[in-house]
Amino acid sequence: MEIPRSIQRIEPFPECALAILNRIPPRASELDQLQGLLEEHPHVLHSVDQIAVASGKYDEGASLDSAAIIDRIGAAELIEIAITLLVRGYLHRALSVLEDRRYWRYTLACAVCCQEIAPPGEENRLIAYVSGLLHDIGRLALIAAYPDKYANLLTLIDRMFRDNTGFDLLAREEMLFGMDHFATGSWLASTWGLPPWLCAVTGKFDEKASGEYRTLVVTIRSGTRLAHSLGFGYLEAAPRGDIEEIMSQIPETWERWKTLDYWKHGEEHLCGKIQSKQSLYALAEPEDE
Repeated sequence: MEIPRSIQRIEPFPECALAILNRIPPRASELDQLQGLLEEHPHVLHSVDQIAVASGKYDEGASLDSAAIIDRIGAAELIEIAITLLVRGYLHRALSVLEDRRYWRYTLACAVCCQEIAPPGEENRLIAYVSGLLHDIGRLALIAAYPDKYANLLTLIDRMFRDNTGFDLLAREEMLFGMDHFATGSWLASTWGLPPWLCAVTGKFDEKASGEYRTLVVTIRSGTRLAHSLGFGYLEAAPRGDIEEIMSQIPETWERWKTLDYWKHGEEHLCGKIQSKQSLYALAEPEDE
């Protein structure tokens, strides 16, 4: 398959991010490698420290090295912060555009929702968070490479939803960029060498898929739908799914959330977490919406 030049010109994902992704889940025997990697990227380490302080993980004080940060917040938390910062940095050109900023906020909401409905366990929650953040890697990369063009496309899609007019997004993407975001995501996942668990969620979701990643696929599909249903979607006019129906696709999670006062408090809790995450990773540019 010949890859269009417009896709080949997409900026590669940061090497530091790829190296960290391939160390998920973090193993105790590999912590020295993770520490060494971060020491090679002091700007990332400094930003991680700032986010950890801002989130209340520890008090601001002397500059910490990677070993000290891991000791205070744990390897999983450090990886979550670092990957989020690196994705935000990857989108830096796009995030001056209103529609693309909305997409960034939606991406953060997806990450939080996926993490919250993931099976119990630190490893599962980390993988779910990162998968939610990067499940739409094809669209994310197209936005990063062509911020104005994709922002115009998002505006058009929203207007079509508002007017109840049919719109073939994949065909329009293929016309504009040579490939749609699903095909772009699959090609980038392979080209960039993303880990297998992440490759499983970067194309079209197939809940019937068998194999070791089926639970992850179901979690990410439900989490992304939940983010939109809660009001954090990047398309304001798109119809929202029923929250109870979405949650019922994951029976164990639904039973857990039902205990929080018939979902109401669970919904408030989750919205609060999303808003906190969005504030934590807010953009330097002033919001003008």
